[in-house]
Amino acid sequence: MIGFRCALRRCWFAGVVLAIVSLLADGRAATGAPPAAPSERPAVASPSASTVPVPPGCGIDEALFALKEMDMHLHAGMERQVPLSEWMSMAAADGRKVIVLLDHLELYRKTPEQYAQWAQEEGFEQWYRVGAEGRRAFMNDMASVRERGDVITFRGWEISEGELDTGIEREPMRMAEVIGWHISPNHQGNPPDGQLLIRRIQQVAEVQNEFPVPMILFHPFTMRLEHIQRKAREAGRDLSTLTVEEYRFFQPGEQERVAELLRGKSIYVEVSRSTGGYWKDPICRAALIADIKPLAEMGVQFTVSTDGHGVRGAQMPFEPRVYCDSLGVTPANANTMVRELFALRARNAVNAARGESAH
Repeated sequence: MIGFRCALRRCWFAGVVLAIVSLLADGRAATGAPPAAPSERPAVASPSASTVPVPPGCGIDEALFALKEMDMHLHAGMERQVPLSEWMSMAAADGRKVIVLLDHLELYRKTPEQYAQWAQEEGFEQWYRVGAEGRRAFMNDMASVRERGDVITFRGWEISEGELDTGIEREPMRMAEVIGWHISPNHQGNPPDGQLLIRRIQQVAEVQNEFPVPMILFHPFTMRLEHIQRKAREAGRDLSTLTVEEYRFFQPGEQERVAELLRGKSIYVEVSRSTGGYWKDPICRAALIADIKPLAEMGVQFTVSTDGHGVRGAQMPFEPRVYCDSLGVTPANANTMVRELFALRARNAVNAARGESAH
């Protein structure tokens, strides 16, 4: 009898220990605290996306585009290597059904001489002129793609985040259905981080008051990884010695602030194809999950993209579920901006038919 009671006590004690460990793990994830040190950290499993909220009106799977069917960041302007029709056919052949077609706005600020030299060095055709004439021609070409029946397209600009500080160029922005802000890998020698993202969200929200179109923060997380790895290589450091803590984008409390600022806004955060390259490294993967999945669980809306520029990339299959499933970026989440674009286009068409203002 005594032996039986001892066994019961041992089982009870083991259960308490397991419960405490579980609570500690849950608390670390919920607060966004950095993961345990590498020596203490277990192998990273692929978390379930079941805790990610489903936006209203997403209960019909047939009404959602699959992740690989969406590309909210495809370059189709001055850096295009093939004619536009061929470029679009390549995207459609790999399964894309809805695409945002973009070009870098700053390219159109080159002088004709600079443009000619740049195009020759890079091996590009001079598809468009520089200046206002070239911007209009690009936007007209992107509008013409809407006549295709095999893909749905929207048009926009990719603009350097620095212009949020130095001043924006308003005239071309009025032509855009989408505006993406290029988050740079380098900020006065430092990588992008949570404080920078918070400041950019606040600035973009101000700009959006004047230009009421969906806006995207392009590739913030992979730009940080790129910077850190580049600096490590320059210092002669083995990349395998980098830690999750060094890669982490956010400090405690910053994810909650980002979610608060984005709540109810038409501002999205991109998970680009370059994520897949870093995903192969388990330490990068752990940092990305720790940074992105809590945002998705708090309702932050994401977009997926190839950020495609050239033919070589277009010939590689686009499989965003490889990383999005573990990040909590679901089709329901990533379809939010698509639905908003459809609604804006429909409303603007009705307003135009009635002779009313687009906005």
